[in-house]
Amino acid sequence: AILSILASSPERAVMLLYMLLALTFVLFMALTIVNLQRVSAAWEALEQARIRSENSHMTAWHNLSEVRRTLDKQLSGELKVIHGRLLNVSQEVENVRWKMTQCEAECGKELSDRLRVLEERDGLEPLLRQLAEVKQEQSRASALLDAALEETRNLSELLCTRCPAGWQQFAKTCYFFSSTTKPWLAAKDFCTNFNAHLAIVNTEQENKFLANRIMDHRVFWLGLTDMHTEGNWQWVDGHSLSLSFWNSGEPNNVGHQGEDCATIYSSGRWNDAICSSAEAWVCERSC
Repeated sequence: AILSILASSPERAVMLLYMLLALTFVLFMALTIVNLQRVSAAWEALEQARIRSENSHMTAWHNLSEVRRTLDKQLSGELKVIHGRLLNVSQEVENVRWKMTQCEAECGKELSDRLRVLEERDGLEPLLRQLAEVKQEQSRASALLDAALEETRNLSELLCTRCPAGWQQFAKTCYFFSSTTKPWLAAKDFCTNFNAHLAIVNTEQENKFLANRIMDHRVFWLGLTDMHTEGNWQWVDGHSLSLSFWNSGEPNNVGHQGEDCATIYSSGRWNDAICSSAEAWVCERSC
């Protein structure tokens, strides 16, 4: 029937074709609008999820910072108390040692006087043996006091409670995390001016300590370079690299300038970078 209409009336055929095209266009636009609405709703949901994720991350980081500050305060107070007690013990040992020295001088004079008197009498040998035993006991007591004093001094040195303001403590070492950026050599000079050096990583625990104090998307210079001999990575104290935490595929020394200085990420992984790049840095010094 439609074919007979088209054959009998071309004008009606053209009109019918236009109507079909218009209907198709309307259906296409309706489908497009529906799909755009779905895409927009999905995009808004993703954006809200991203905002919630960022807020939860910031909240978690803030809570961790508060916990760390609280623990630092508690540990610092306890270490100060222990350090004070050790100082008192060290002073007491020094006093005992001084008294022993005084006694040694006075007793030695008294023993010499008695020996001179006893030399004029018979039966001197048994007394001399007894005196020799007394002197040996005195020497052993003096040696034990010296050892106790040395151990006390060593223990005092192990407890670090005197990091400068703005520095953070790990074990018996102080660390400074910069808030600005410098090239590697300028950062190295900065640490030297504070009687320190760029951070040297000796243990996995030390590497984790550094990584835990680095915010996401930031990197810090380490005291590690191969600028003198390519591939021969050395710390700023002259020791060769033995323990490493390189990122996958690193070090790769890409670019015409080369990458001869090491950085650390918040993940604890290392990367070689161009030494003239401006990055944050970590200084390290003893307490």
